[in-house]
Amino acid sequence: MAAALPTGSPGPPTPGSVPPRPGPLRALAAPLSGAGFVRRHPALLPWVLLPFAVDLLLLVLLVAAALAWGGGLAPDLAGPWWGWLDWLRGPVAWSLRNLLRLLAVLAAFYLTGALAGAVNAPLHDLLSERTENLARGSPEPARPWSLLLPDAIRATRAAVFLLLVQAAVMVPLFLLSFTALGAPLFAAAGAWFAGFGVADIPLARKRIGGRERLRRAGRRWVSTLALGLPVSLLPPLQPLAVVGATLLHLEDPEG
Repeated sequence: MAAALPTGSPGPPTPGSVPPRPGPLRALAAPLSGAGFVRRHPALLPWVLLPFAVDLLLLVLLVAAALAWGGGLAPDLAGPWWGWLDWLRGPVAWSLRNLLRLLAVLAAFYLTGALAGAVNAPLHDLLSERTENLARGSPEPARPWSLLLPDAIRATRAAVFLLLVQAAVMVPLFLLSFTALGAPLFAAAGAWFAGFGVADIPLARKRIGGRERLRRAGRRWVSTLALGLPVSLLPPLQPLAVVGATLLHLEDPEG
């Protein structure tokens, strides 16, 4: 007989029942549900804190670099300008420098999530596995040491491949972000990729094929975008989002 699920933990539906699929609002709240689950299961805390520290370190370094060098990307507005327009040269130069700093900081936030997903891939894989075991009430499996390296390589390879795909899509969108149409597209695509990177972890762990994982994310693109929105705004939430996404996957394994 399968082990009973702890009270309040999601799991497979009972025979004959058709529970509603988790929607975008549940996906948006995945970091919060993940934090609640970690609070009830403190054994997960070390597996959350380590990738959180990596995310935070990357964010601080990249934002500091963006603030230091972003303004230097502004063109030199040589003068004097024609007639009375010359007084505008100072305010325009200041506005350009700070606009570029802001764009550089936004890019640093996005880049933090993308890089951290690849760096922390083996830790996220283990975090997702332990979350599922605790949610199902299953005993912690004794993973052979011989599987640790292959599993870490598999998780890292999937994360690096996703990072390359993101780069191919997001670099052109970043260049377009200087336009009124490109800016929201860049933000939406960044949130979608962040959500896909988190939702992909429990699916890849089950050895579900890449095309099928992409098909699921595309079919539920609104939920994928909602899942990634908090992570794209605050990358250190990524480990909690992994926990929340794993719980959502247990509620809807085919979603």
